[in-house]
Amino acid sequence: MSDNEILNLILEELKTLKSDVEVLKIKSELTHRKLDDLTLDVKIAERSIRKDISHLKDAQETIIEVLEQKGILPKAN
Repeated sequence: MSDNEILNLILEELKTLKSDVEVLKIKSELTHRKLDDLTLDVKIAERSIRKDISHLKDAQETIIEVLEQKGILPKAN
């Protein structure tokens, strides 16, 4: 095998590797975007859940107060 043939084989292998690296870069960028989107979705969901819990606490306090005023529930100290 001549030096030129060896060099050509090496160049072909490098082209293949370069192509594979490009594909991996693209996949990595897509995965990163998906992770960012997921992180945002989790933060939005967490905020919504906290808001819902706050509303439920307010409703619970109102119900307890009404039941205490009507004498259905003993007043807490």
